Amino acid sequence: MKNNTLIAYALLATATLSWSGNIVIGRAIRNDLPPLGMSFWRWFLCCLVLLLFTAPKFKRSLPVLKREWKLLLVMASLGIAAFNPLQYVSLHTTTAINVTLILATCPAFMALFSVIFLKDRLGWAQVAGILVSFIGVAIVITNGDLLSLLNVTFTVGDIWMLLAAVVWAFYSITLKLRPADLDPMVMLTTITGIGATILLPIYIWESMTIQTMPVTATSFLTIGYITFIASLLAYVCYNKGVSLIGPAKAGVAIHLMPGWVALLAFVFLGERLESHHIVGIAFIGLGILLNSRRVKASL
Repeated sequence: MKNNTLIAYALLATATLSWSGNIVIGRAIRNDLPPLGMSFWRWFLCCLVLLLFTAPKFKRSLPVLKREWKLLLVMASLGIAAFNPLQYVSLHTTTAINVTLILATCPAFMALFSVIFLKDRLGWAQVAGILVSFIGVAIVITNGDLLSLLNVTFTVGDIWMLLAAVVWAFYSITLKLRPADLDPMVMLTTITGIGATILLPIYIWESMTIQTMPVTATSFLTIGYITFIASLLAYVCYNKGVSLIGPAKAGVAIHLMPGWVALLAFVFLGERLESHHIVGIAFIGLGILLNSRRVKASL
């Protein structure tokens, strides 16, 4: 059990690191690449790559796919077709601080939904872990000045991001419902294919009315990263991590993202790693440690 927990948090750390790079890139190229175009090509290519490995398994998985088609449709609609476009759209119209703050609400939503829909037990250590790691998030994004949160203003983009956070929490709940007889990679191939299919008509509309996907070195590099790192690697790690420890415990790993963003900026952008980053990351680590404890007394 302990080994499963360690493996789960290692997988979740890898996923959040990959997604942190996605946020940095998404903010940097927000005026160059359309959000729906990015989302469609991301998942269409993911599905093609996954099919190279999972196609032979589909025949024997067909009965369970037919049986669970409603669950798979919900998973694809939430985690593939809805969350990513909402996040990319929000990056067009809100600040990085606001996006990070709103993302930090995901663990609370996930814990709440786990209690309501999955009847999970939420112990005091888990509640403390969420709160402590949230303090760490706040320290990182406010440069150590927590009072500055009182001056944060919100925009229309924040509403999109809040909706994305709720969508992601629901997606995480559905992962716990994955049937044991469904191969995880077949499941991922299926939901990426369904998600890309849902996105296709909306992407065509975006191309005809708002912005087309440019064919440039930037677009190729961006799609390459979000396909292979922020999608294939991240989703495999995240899905497996949630399946090992459940959405309530896994959710707090999202609080790692502000720390990852700070480290990425330090490594790739030459930005300084300040003391408040270190303190914030320490709080986040403590919160995850508390959250990983076994549930004894529950709410």
